[in-house]
Amino acid sequence: MDSNKDFYSILTLMQVQNTYINQVARLLYQICSDFNIAASAEFQDFTAHFTTFMQNQAGSEGYGRAIHSIQIYHYAILERLLDSEVLAAAEQLEIAISHLELAAREPKIRINPHIMLLTQGICLLEETQLKIIESLETFILVSRPVQLQN
Repeated sequence: MDSNKDFYSILTLMQVQNTYINQVARLLYQICSDFNIAASAEFQDFTAHFTTFMQNQAGSEGYGRAIHSIQIYHYAILERLLDSEVLAAAEQLEIAISHLELAAREPKIRINPHIMLLTQGICLLEETQLKIIESLETFILVSRPVQLQN
């Protein structure tokens, strides 16, 4: 396993994810101007959980540092990338998605073209989030220093 290649792949995924987050946030701003959608309890729940996801993601110490520095290469930093904030962010994203799916069932919301774009953006974001977590788990496992038994 080429650890340099794997590490750079993870960083690239993180940068792609950051782009998706920004695109979804801009879409949310536009969608919230439609009262039919903004008044939906499920859409409000989606927005609340997605906002918490963004806050947890941005609040992750290791993630924040890694996304700005392509030279990070230390095992301790890698382990921090997969901290509790990132896992909490993934959980909030999952909850947000379930609320968006419920909100999109409402006829007034379903007909809005931005909802289709939002759903697509959220799906891409979820796929990227899961791929980052899976890649980090694998990379950390493979990179973990060998512990000698007594």
